[in-house]
Amino acid sequence: MSAFETITMTSSKLFNRNFTLVFAGQCVSITGSALYSVVLVLYLKQMTGSATIIGIVELLAFLPWIVLGPFAGTLVDRSSKKRMIVWCDLLRGLLMLLLFVAGLDHVSGFKIFDIATGRFHFGPFPAVVYAVFFVTVLVGIIDSAFNSTMYSIVPEILAREKIQKGNSLFQGAGGVLAMAGSSLGGIFFSFLGAALAFCINGVSFLCAAFAGLFISMPHGRRPERRAFSYRSFLGETREGFLYIWGNKGLRNQTVIYALSNLLFPTVMLSLPFLVEDVLHLKSAYYGYLLSMLTLSSIAGYFFFGLFNTTEKQNYRVICSIFLIEALLFLFLSRSANVVSVFLLLSLLSLCMAVSRLINTSLKQKVIPEDLRGRVFGTLDSINGGLAPLSFVLSGIAIDLTGKNIMMLFSFIFGIYALLAIAFVLDRSIRRFYLSVNGPSEIDGPDN
Repeated sequence: MSAFETITMTSSKLFNRNFTLVFAGQCVSITGSALYSVVLVLYLKQMTGSATIIGIVELLAFLPWIVLGPFAGTLVDRSSKKRMIVWCDLLRGLLMLLLFVAGLDHVSGFKIFDIATGRFHFGPFPAVVYAVFFVTVLVGIIDSAFNSTMYSIVPEILAREKIQKGNSLFQGAGGVLAMAGSSLGGIFFSFLGAALAFCINGVSFLCAAFAGLFISMPHGRRPERRAFSYRSFLGETREGFLYIWGNKGLRNQTVIYALSNLLFPTVMLSLPFLVEDVLHLKSAYYGYLLSMLTLSSIAGYFFFGLFNTTEKQNYRVICSIFLIEALLFLFLSRSANVVSVFLLLSLLSLCMAVSRLINTSLKQKVIPEDLRGRVFGTLDSINGGLAPLSFVLSGIAIDLTGKNIMMLFSFIFGIYALLAIAFVLDRSIRRFYLSVNGPSEIDGPDN
């Protein structure tokens, strides 16, 4: 039996060697990153006392995904997925260790970074704050490439029928570990400080990079080695846009989901007002509600991942979810009962998780291997680019309505209902969801 055949056979198992290595590396790095994200906010607050600085750092982490997504996707399509994983994790690990060294200047007895940068004048804040800016931008750039790589590699290390289960584990376990890391962040910062958290995050990335070294890419095509030119690079990036635009089902699905995602910030921004002003609960219940939403999302990933569903069944589930979500907003606009509201929002979070799982898995199966990085990078840019705008518009809408949350939910119900109807009636979207199964099912009667 050849090595090729061995790899192909083991890939039919969910926990084959490659998937196990990628999954283990992700679990370690996600835990470290979740701990880091909480500690970083507390550290910046302690160092600067400025909410503006914290907001700038969050923006710097987010912007590269919006601006560089399509270009990062092109780089991924040109490169070995294994090398991309190893280099991305390695570079992020080294950057975190740089931040660890910078953070040591505020531990008693250490002034390494301040001494090294003492000849330069950075402004009103300690040099380490500017190091955070620098590292955040670079990590954001690397993340934009890494995310496209992860979308692209799953169909190459798993058999097609295992892709949905693999994504279920990635997203479900990622949610659990992120929640655990976030929960420990405040305690960790209080007792051990920020520098050690930076170090742990760096080591977690290095461990993930080490695991990536043992990945053996199976039957996927090897990217062609070609001389770099800006014209060809931009031309390849453009192909990602053209693929989305030329696939009517994918294009229409993207537009409808982008419009529905514009409403999501309104829901999130309205939750504190819903808890305190409508339900008349203490502010602590806002935290409890967020925890319930996270747990519901995790449950959705794991629960739906248990089923071996066909693409036709997935399409029916997606249509049902869209209609259910619209009804949930209708019920939310009519209910002021604490238990009902918490359950309705939890069910909404579960539905969104299942929807994301199905849609991610479908696109990984349908999008050609040599275009996955560019298409996913472009889709990330589209959805990510709308997020800042939608948060601003949502805040304005909440204020203009006098924080009338029930009226806002009624409005969202109306928009969601229209989007759900458009989604269900669009035959090109239906053909897109069934395209994995071949022409016989796509061209059959709509039922």
